[in-house]
Amino acid sequence: MKLVIFGAKGQDGTILFHQARAEGHKVLCISASDSANPINAQGVTSMLESEAPDQVYYFSAYHRSSEEPPKSDVVEWDRSFQTHLHGWLNVLDAVRKHCPKARMLYAASAHVFGIPPEIPQTENTPFRPNCPYGCSKLAGMQAGEWYRSTYDLYVSNAILYPHESIYRSSAFLSKKLLLAAREASQNSKHTIWIGDPEAVADWGYAPEYTQAMRDILALKDPDDFVISTGHPAKVSDFAKEIFAEYDLDWRKHVQVNASILTKPQRKYVGNPQKLFHATGNRPLTHLPDLARRLVRDFQDSS
Repeated sequence: MKLVIFGAKGQDGTILFHQARAEGHKVLCISASDSANPINAQGVTSMLESEAPDQVYYFSAYHRSSEEPPKSDVVEWDRSFQTHLHGWLNVLDAVRKHCPKARMLYAASAHVFGIPPEIPQTENTPFRPNCPYGCSKLAGMQAGEWYRSTYDLYVSNAILYPHESIYRSSAFLSKKLLLAAREASQNSKHTIWIGDPEAVADWGYAPEYTQAMRDILALKDPDDFVISTGHPAKVSDFAKEIFAEYDLDWRKHVQVNASILTKPQRKYVGNPQKLFHATGNRPLTHLPDLARRLVRDFQDSS
C-alpha cells in the first residue's frame, strides 16, 4: 500500500509514518517546506498524478497553543484558511482528476464545535466554530463532504480531540509539563507558569489516534467520526500526574498566571461510540495512564 501524508513533520504525521513503515507500506511525506507543499496546486497535482497513492492523509495545520499569542488577526485568519481549506482543496481536486480511487482522510478538530451546547459532543452536535482555527477546519470538513457527495470520492473526516505524545512542541501543555518535571527533578527551585489549572479537556495518546484514523480508512464507506477518549480531566490533573512520575508535588513547581492565556477555554469532551461501533477500536489511554505513558516515552527518547 502507498500512503501520502500532508503535514508529515507534525506530531500525527511523524507517528503515522512510523506506524505505516513498520508494516512495510510505502509512505511519501509532504511538509509545507517541500516543493509539492499543500498550498502549491501544481506541485500537488504533479505528485499525486505520478504517485497514484492508495491513501491520502491531510494533517497540514496552522495552529498554536493556548499560551501562544497570535501574530495578528489578519494573519491568523489568512493562514488558517490557506492551510485548512485552500491547500486541502488542491488535494481534493488533484485526487478527483488523477487518482479518484484513493481514500482520503481530513484531520479536523473539536474546535469546530465552538462553544458546545452539549457534553459530550458527538458527530451530531451542532457545529458553531468561533475562532479562525475552528472556522477553517469546519470549512475543510465541508469541502471534503462536498467532493464526497458530488464526485463520489472516498473522503472521511476525523474530528480530533487533544492527543499527546513526545512529538509535541514545547509550547503545548503536555511537553511543557514533561520538560518542567524533568528539570524540577534536577533543580528543586525550577518553576513554570500555566494559565488555568481548572481548564478541562479530553486528552488521549496520539499513537492511538493515528491508528483510529487508519481504521477509518479501512472501512467500506467514508464517514465522519469523533476521535476522543470520552474522559475529561483538568490541567491540574495532568500536572499532578506528570510530576508524580518524578516523585514531585506539582504545586511546588507550577504557578498560575491567567494573563498568558490567548485563547478562550472550552469544555471539549468527545463521545467515541460511533468510532467504536464502526471499527471495533477507540482510544483507551487517558489520565492518569496517559501521564505515565508520556513520561516513559520521554525518558526512553532522551
